[in-house]
Amino acid sequence: MFETETKRPALPWGALVGTCVIAALLVTWALQGSLSGAGFPVGRAATIAVGMTLQAIPFLLLGVVVAELIEAYLSPALIARVFPTNPLASVPTALLAAFVLPVCDCSAVPIFRSLLRKGVPLSAATTLMLASPAINPLVFASTLYAFGSWSLVAARVGLSVIVALTVGLSMLVIPPRALREESLLDTDHGGDACCCEHGCEMPDRSVSGVLAATGRSFGRILPFLLGGVAASTVAQVLWPVSSLLSGLPAAGALALMMGAGFALSLCSSSDAVIARSFASLAPTGALMGFMVYGPMMDVKNMALLSSQFRGAFVARLFVTVTAVAALVVGGSWWMGVLS
Repeated sequence: MFETETKRPALPWGALVGTCVIAALLVTWALQGSLSGAGFPVGRAATIAVGMTLQAIPFLLLGVVVAELIEAYLSPALIARVFPTNPLASVPTALLAAFVLPVCDCSAVPIFRSLLRKGVPLSAATTLMLASPAINPLVFASTLYAFGSWSLVAARVGLSVIVALTVGLSMLVIPPRALREESLLDTDHGGDACCCEHGCEMPDRSVSGVLAATGRSFGRILPFLLGGVAASTVAQVLWPVSSLLSGLPAAGALALMMGAGFALSLCSSSDAVIARSFASLAPTGALMGFMVYGPMMDVKNMALLSSQFRGAFVARLFVTVTAVAALVVGGSWWMGVLS
């Protein structure tokens, strides 16, 4: 008889590396007084990095939990009843879902991948991923709190909807092969509900099984999140946005604030407060570029997307979102909608 080879479980290197990095950040933050010097402001960088990490991790964990619950409990048949199989018809459903999901951009990426694995059309999943961090109830409340203007809240939500819809519908023109696994976006799979090349194993639907899957997914994604935090921290320390705004023309101010939204990688539930601090330096149109573009595309979610999807898809998504956001916000500003 042949002995069956037992496959050893992979070590959770991502979780181990992430834990070590977070521990090092906390130690550096605690010792920031003794580390301050004339060179690179280590203490300030550690404070920014710790703050961003502690802010992002709960939302990332929420997204991973939701994604694993979708994997375990929502059948493709149920998803098909919620999201029409017609890619064009499913986009409005995705937009409605985005209004009620209180998720940040970190949460949206794992949910996006899970929906794709369940057969949701790419156009609808993309719309949901881009819109949910920008138009959910937490964003409504924080924007109203920061600016005290319902018209500005309506402008932010309206422009975000237009950008998300446009980018989502653009996926109908030349739908890219988004997932690393070729078969996961193959809609012609002969009735195989999970689209797997060699068939599927039923997911473990027990509480312990879902928790274990959550831990594995979180560990894989965490190092990419921390890489995004590191890049954003360097940008915040070395890139004084406020000093660069003075004297810029409208197009330059819009480009700078969109770049700031990308580099600072703020959570969409709090970015309006930061935008308000630039109100005396930047016109409303530029602030709107910061609040519309940042939740959809920033350093953190680019890192998370790169951990899950092909580079060609990530690059295409980045270029499309950037171009559409610039045209929509810039066009609205030029036409006097944003004053």
